[in-house]
Amino acid sequence: MVERLAFIGDIHGDSVRLSALLGNIDSRRLVFLGDYVDYGPNSPEVVEILMEAANRKPNPVFLFGNHEVALLAFLSGKLSFLEYAWMGGLSTIRSYVGKASEDVRSELAAAMPASHREFLSNCKPFFETDQLVAAHAGINPACPESRELKEIVLGRHPSIFDGDLRLNKLIICGHYLQTTLRPFAENGVNCLNTGCGTIEGPATALLYPEMTFLQA
Repeated sequence: MVERLAFIGDIHGDSVRLSALLGNIDSRRLVFLGDYVDYGPNSPEVVEILMEAANRKPNPVFLFGNHEVALLAFLSGKLSFLEYAWMGGLSTIRSYVGKASEDVRSELAAAMPASHREFLSNCKPFFETDQLVAAHAGINPACPESRELKEIVLGRHPSIFDGDLRLNKLIICGHYLQTTLRPFAENGVNCLNTGCGTIEGPATALLYPEMTFLQA
């Protein structure tokens, strides 16, 4: 029997759309594709909603997006303030700290609940079954067997959208902004980044195995 799943695309700090979307999904296992923070107005509330889902939903999966990796890298000193701000991190800093003064990194680390940092640190790089691979950035068609973080979370592989690409598994990803505000679904590739939290687009879910979409 095929497991019933709901894959949820990029959220980017939009807790209102995330809540609305989750309210429309029936009882099935949830797989979140990453990019929960940055750009949108309320990253802390998004993390709270996800943590609540972790406690009351059946075995949900939370995947890394490149923005979670960037936030953790900024907190650990591996990414500069300017680099993180350029990636949309200012909204996350403001939503946790308010108006920072001098040592932004230390103020953010102090203001962020330890449970939030732990939750984000425990995200997974990918989710895979015999039928599909779900990862924030999809897979690299040049090395489709790679499951390295730099490829499937941090990379960019626009060639997965090529019409003549033939892959042996269904690919489900976020990351690549669909300016149409509609999910991309062709040739076994499904991209669920429809601009939630970034360009006022909806939050999008893919119901599997039905292969139908929900938006809120």
